[in-house]
This record gives sequence, structure tokens and C-alpha cells, in this order.
Amino acid sequence: MFVVAILELHGRLEDEAAALAADVGGTAYDARMLLAPGMPAVVRTTEDKAQALDLLARLRARGHGAAACDASAVVAADAMVPMRRFRVGPAALALDDRPGETLPYDDVLALVAAVHRTQTHVETKTTEKKLSIARAIVTSGLSMTKTVKKETHTTTEERDNVLYVFRRSGAQPWLLREGGVADWTGHGQPLAATRLENFRLAVAALRAKAPGATYDDRLLTRKTQDVDLLAHLIALWIARSATR
Repeated sequence: MFVVAILELHGRLEDEAAALAADVGGTAYDARMLLAPGMPAVVRTTEDKAQALDLLARLRARGHGAAACDASAVVAADAMVPMRRFRVGPAALALDDRPGETLPYDDVLALVAAVHRTQTHVETKTTEKKLSIARAIVTSGLSMTKTVKKETHTTTEERDNVLYVFRRSGAQPWLLREGGVADWTGHGQPLAATRLENFRLAVAALRAKAPGATYDDRLLTRKTQDVDLLAHLIALWIARSATR
């Protein structure tokens, strides 16, 4: 499956909605709904590579920052190198739990901040006895209660801040999770009291060590299950921008 997305919108959303509707088929309203969540906005998924490339060319011709990729090339977060126990060296990060694996700072292309959201749905069934005057009358007082069954549905959301670390070499990306950092050393300061503050310190340390990397935080406010895909598209756009 090939994916086409707009990373930077040139001009007004309303103007692009009309043009995009003509490109992909459908109404301007449908096109606006694709663009409304913000950039990056996935505007087409198709099995036809030629069709994807044609749309990509049309978007770029209208001045938009656009990118396309084969969805099968997207590395899932669970398949990335986890940064659980790492040390900040002078020239590279090293993983204590994966001896010999390092990340040179000059190989860091993009640092993409995002939030992984996990929803948990819980269904609770309860049964209780309640006083029933009508039932008492019908049964001449033999039965004074009725059984009432209730179902309640609750949804809770857990948030985990993450940082995708994409590499210039194209090697497997690394992933820093707010809830996944067990220990890190070489940063010149003690670990923070909370995992969120510890995560923020780790991100700041990495940004300081890799000043040539582009930091992008636009996914922090996006509520979607396709975070891995959107982060990959941002990295592609950053890589393309660096070569122009």
C-alpha cells in the first residue's frame, strides 16, 4: 500500500480542499476532512504506485511539502531499538542492555516527539434487588422486590510520551519511551523524581548532543493510531528538505 501525505500546506486549506477533491475524487468537504486534523495529512492510500506518484507530483506542483512511501517500509515502534538503559557518551549513545550497539550523534537525522495513546474499554455488569410495589401487589405481598440488571461501559486512556530517533544512514530507528527508561548515565545530572521529567531531560540531552538533527513535535497533539506512519512521513520530509 502506497501512502501520500501533505507535510506542509501552501496557501489556504479551502483552496487546497477544492483542488484535492478534483485529484482524488469526492467532494471538497471530504478533502477538508482529510486536511482538518493538521499536517502531516494522509490524503491518499492506494495499491497503485503510479497513481501515488502522480498525486505526489500534483501536490508538489501546487507548492505543498509532500511525501509518499510504501507502508510496508514503515518500522513499527515495537520493532525499533528500545532505549531503556543507555549512556550518553561524547560521540554516541551506547546501550548497556545491548552491548556493542551505538548511535553516533552525527547519524541522527530527525527527533520526532509524539504520544502513544492506549485505550482500555471495560464493561461491568451488576445485578441488584429493588423494592417493587407493583410486584408486591401482583403477588399479594409474596414478592416485594425485582431483579435489576445494569451494564456500564467505561473507557480510559493511557498516554506515553515517545521520541522517534531516525537515522541518516537509514539504519533501524531508535525509540525513547517515557515509561520505558530504566536508567541512563553520562548526562551530568541525577535522575529526576518523575518519569516524565526524566524523559524530558533525556530528550534535552539528546538534542544537545545532536544539534544537526531536526526536532519535530507536531505529533504531540495528534490523536491517531497511525503515529508510526506519520512519524515516518515526517522523517522522509526532513530527509528530502535536507537535500534540497
